[in-house]
Amino acid sequence: MTSAVLFDLGDTLFRLLPIPDVTAEFAAALASEGFEDSEDEAARIIGNLSERLLGRHDLTEPAIAELAVPFIGGDARARKLAAMLDHMAGEADIARWEAAQGRDAVFEALRTRGLRVAYVSNTLTSPTQMRRRLAEFGLLEHAEVAVFSVEHRVRKPNPEIYRVALRSLGLEPEDCLFVGDRVREDIRGPRAVGMSAILTHEFRQEDSGDAEPLAVLSHLADLLPLLDSH
Repeated sequence: MTSAVLFDLGDTLFRLLPIPDVTAEFAAALASEGFEDSEDEAARIIGNLSERLLGRHDLTEPAIAELAVPFIGGDARARKLAAMLDHMAGEADIARWEAAQGRDAVFEALRTRGLRVAYVSNTLTSPTQMRRRLAEFGLLEHAEVAVFSVEHRVRKPNPEIYRVALRSLGLEPEDCLFVGDRVREDIRGPRAVGMSAILTHEFRQEDSGDAEPLAVLSHLADLLPLLDSH
């Protein structure tokens, strides 16, 4: 019997719009620290960082500040600027969230059914920024556990990130249902550790292929009758 529902965040509980470019903002920060050709330097640093992120083959999740330092320098000033870039990128990320209707009703229905809620999200944005934005969206209050990949240094579908959430809830995988929009991260990953999983098509429409989700939802509210039938 299901005791808890674990949700992905972006493109599951809200829509993710394209992320704003922070190059000009970071160039201003470089200029304030005495960098010459700050616009070109900002573009170079962010370009190298983007290539580094796209080129990852493992499932670890270091912070942007950690990844950016080698592209800036090796001194205290480089670490300061890398931290500034991390913050700027995080603010750009949470600025692109677009609220979705009907969430409060879904979470209230889960509460009345006695179901616990957790969030498990792949994100490079700091936990402080994530929690602030979730609170602004009225989502933070609904979950007793929020697991962010950058905080635990592993990302979905690494089994450990799901296990962090399970340990925090004090539940076994078979007691939990995972809901998300990505087949690899939100269906195959949870199923590999023993959870059931549901795919959402409200904002993104990935083909489930042979992943065998429990169901495919056109809207998050469709989760409720499904829970009642299981």
